[in-house]
Amino acid sequence: MISYLEFILITSYMVLTYHIIALKYKKSRIFPYFSRISRIFLVSIHAFIVITNILLYFWLISKDFNPVSVVFSALGIILFTAGLFIIYWGSYSLRKAVFVPENKLVTMGAFARVRHPMYLGGIIGAFGLALFAGSLLGFIYSFILALVLSYIADSEEEDLRARFGQEYVEYQMKVPKLFPRI
Repeated sequence: MISYLEFILITSYMVLTYHIIALKYKKSRIFPYFSRISRIFLVSIHAFIVITNILLYFWLISKDFNPVSVVFSALGIILFTAGLFIIYWGSYSLRKAVFVPENKLVTMGAFARVRHPMYLGGIIGAFGLALFAGSLLGFIYSFILALVLSYIADSEEEDLRARFGQEYVEYQMKVPKLFPRI
């Protein structure tokens, strides 16, 4: 059983570290001018933040595991798997954009459905794991994660509007931010 203090610490870590990522996006206009080593370092910090948050979330879920019916467990696994697929699809669609300075807006693949598919995949995956585990704290964490990722997306979009101008504004009008139109 996880204590509320542990939950608050894990959630605070998530909010603070993802805020660092949001700050990176607010300052990213100079990112292309960094050396390759500097870019690799910044991307490594980003990856470290994401990986530690994932590991802490798995730990949270394992400590707040409450067996649920097979139907809910199966639905949770399906959602988690769908989230992973969306993350992979978004990554595949983005490919080398971080390291190849083409300065071209990616609007194909997963990015044709939502502007931030990897964030969507993370949110769906987190809710899927919470459902699988029957974890109320996991659901609360996932909801807070959705709010934080939406904030990061807003920070990222400020940079994208500055870099791509009217092209990005038109893309914003056509494609939803996080949740696809059905």
